[in-house]
Amino acid sequence: MGCKLVLEAFRFDCKTDYLPYYKKVLINIDENKTVADMLSMIKEDESSYGYPTGKNAAININGKSLFTSTKISNIKDFFGKELQLDPLNSKRVVKDLIMNEDDFNNSFDTLDAFVDASDKKVFQSYIKEHYASPIINMEDDFLGDALFAFAYDMIQKYPERKSSILEKISHKNSGIWLHINTSNRFYPQNSELERKIVYLKNAILDDESISNSFVDSQRKISRGI
Repeated sequence: MGCKLVLEAFRFDCKTDYLPYYKKVLINIDENKTVADMLSMIKEDESSYGYPTGKNAAININGKSLFTSTKISNIKDFFGKELQLDPLNSKRVVKDLIMNEDDFNNSFDTLDAFVDASDKKVFQSYIKEHYASPIINMEDDFLGDALFAFAYDMIQKYPERKSSILEKISHKNSGIWLHINTSNRFYPQNSELERKIVYLKNAILDDESISNSFVDSQRKISRGI
């Protein structure tokens, strides 16, 4: 079944443009197709249009982060037929919806020594969580929500490495204490990250082997000391 969509597509080339802008695009697409198919259709008319591809490709639609594997039928039912397409983080744009993801990939290095190389695929699946947080634009040292979600998963996989993993994400100026709730920034809305964050914070406070001035102060507060 065909669906007519009115798109406002984010455009920016870091090599030639001073400011980003939006280009209006009208398309007719089968509802069984995906957002990735929709982006491909834009590129058919705008050959220079850039967008992420691959298993973990994701963008923002009407302010919500989602994977481009999402079906158009779901998009239409939730957002309607007028859609604004943006990169996950406009401050890191290289070309249209394609970003420089160095900060995301470098975050993995924090736990690299405690996991296996194959585990990086799990980390990469959290790209939406990383860029949904506004804190990455405010604090250069912030490790990012993707790493926290990944840390939780790795503690379940390698429980003997729990303390070492928790210590890496426990610091005041870079770690989990800077996290803010981003549940409403995703489509579909997802509170799973918040459940993991609560677990990790409590686990840090319960682990007496982890000691830094900020954790110690938080531990006293939690215990009413």
